[in-house]
Formats: sequence, structure tokens, C-alpha cells
Amino acid sequence: MKKTLTTLFLLLSVAAVAQTNLADEFPAMMKARNLDNKAWLQAHTTPDMAFIGGHDGLVHDKDWMLGHFKNQKSHTADLTNVKIQQVGDLAVATGISTLSIETLEGKKQSYKDAFTYTLRWIGGKWMITNLHHTKIDYQ
Repeated sequence: MKKTLTTLFLLLSVAAVAQTNLADEFPAMMKARNLDNKAWLQAHTTPDMAFIGGHDGLVHDKDWMLGHFKNQKSHTADLTNVKIQQVGDLAVATGISTLSIETLEGKKQSYKDAFTYTLRWIGGKWMITNLHHTKIDYQ
């Protein structure tokens, strides 16, 4: 009986911390970002998320990013050279993002960023805790 309870406890413990492979989920996460930036930011980032932008080098919070998206009619990202490293409930995603932005006034801008996202498996899903973007090409 004790052996059965111990085995059951171990199985339940493993199930509680089991996570998926981020490499399998990342493309869908980024597709959702292109569909609705504000909803994506709310759903896929932690409340204390930090963003370091190459445009000014400052650390910004989630509220700053939400305000940034409010001034945009559209904001899409095409990701290439994506590499993901995962150990347990932690992962890092890196790559190149080609961004296309249109402001509410109709001004269009496009540029490439090198990005690094740090993610944790929290509450049954991958959550971005930190983002870093460095602009590498302006158009």
C-alpha cells in the first residue's frame, strides 16, 4: 500500500510540473500576436514582464507596451532564424523579427529586430517574463 501511494504521489507530482515543448507552441503564440497584440500581451506575458527596447535601451513594463500598441492600427511580425532552448520550465527564444507597423494616423514603418524572449511554464502555459529587441535594419 505504501509503495502504491508513493508511486501515485510521484506520478501526480510529475503531471503537475509537466510542460509542453515550447518549440511546438511558439509559432502559434506568435501568430496570435499578429492577430491581436493587446490580447496577446495580456495572455502570454507575466504581470511583471520587462521589455528592453533597442530604440532607447530603457527597461519598460507591460503597461508601457500596452500603451505603445494603442497608438498603432496594426503591428505584425514575421519571424525568421528562430532558435529555442528549453530546460524544464524555462526557455529562451531568439531570432529575427521583421516588423511592419501602421500608426493610427496611417504612417507606415518597417524594420528588423533581433529578439530574445525569456519564458516560463506557469499555470499550464508558456508565459513571457522578459523581452529584448534590438533594431538591426531600418526602412
